[in-house]
Amino acid sequence: MPLPERIDRLALLLPSWVGDVVMASCVWKMARKKYPDAKIVGVIRPHLAPLLKGVDAFDEILSLEMKTSVFSAAKKLRTINADAIVLLPNSFRSALIARLAKIPLRAGYRRDRRSWLLSIGVSVERQDTPSPTSAYYLHLANKLFATSERPTLPSLRGSDSIPSVLAEFSKPIVLLVAGASKPQKRWAPERFAEVADVLHGFGATCCAVGSPEEHNLVQEIVRCASSPIQDLTRSGVTLESLKDVVQHVDLVITNDTGPRHLAVACGTPTITLYGPTDYRWTEYECEHDIALLADPFLPEELIADSNPERCNINNIPVRDVIAFAKQFVTS
Repeated sequence: MPLPERIDRLALLLPSWVGDVVMASCVWKMARKKYPDAKIVGVIRPHLAPLLKGVDAFDEILSLEMKTSVFSAAKKLRTINADAIVLLPNSFRSALIARLAKIPLRAGYRRDRRSWLLSIGVSVERQDTPSPTSAYYLHLANKLFATSERPTLPSLRGSDSIPSVLAEFSKPIVLLVAGASKPQKRWAPERFAEVADVLHGFGATCCAVGSPEEHNLVQEIVRCASSPIQDLTRSGVTLESLKDVVQHVDLVITNDTGPRHLAVACGTPTITLYGPTDYRWTEYECEHDIALLADPFLPEELIADSNPERCNINNIPVRDVIAFAKQFVTS
């Protein structure tokens, strides 16, 4: 059962991770196309709200902390007076908050024992092997909006102006993203440093970026390198300005983490390193996103997440990263 043909105020409750927000961009594009005259509100956790700055599909952004009291969250959600809400998180909590907010139409996947809280539930087919999360969101949107859109690349572009943090650097600029949510998803700092040394020899300026908590990790790369690496962790780069940074560098070399998705969405060439996280969860169909796998010969029926030793991220050779990177930093 799809949503009604007419909705005056539609809320989209967005995911809780940078990468998932980017992969869900198809939903807000389709919502705007389906309801051109509706007021569409993007509901997102406060620390992720900067991602949506400049996104034309939204008329309003509501920063909502989902981990606070469900009653407090529901009270704030109720202020937008939505006629309907699309729940992209699969959690029971998100559906309960929408119900407590008294939003008449609550739509999302039937997951986490929350079907009774939904007005419109979309069934989830069981899959034996991973598939792209972007396709997962696309399927939900097609069902709710009664459309048949095909997969497209995400788009979440930043400013066309070169950010000041990059203004003094000589091109080509390579951005190294050494962090990730879990240690097993991080390629060793000394390997990033070795790549940086070789690319510096080809004339590239190498920069490293991370969250404030990842400053020591970035410093380890700087210490291991014999060539200069620009540390951007304390240069004032925020989540909002990170979009501008990844848009204006020539190459991003990254673990499987949020900035990788921003780079793909900005059209920046990207080399992504995958360890014990199956690349098929976040795969995009594009030429500028190169996936390097810890075990490229892992049988298709096996999942990297379930084979951590075989898929140790440090199995990815430095020479392979350099071979792919050279084409983007040499003329």
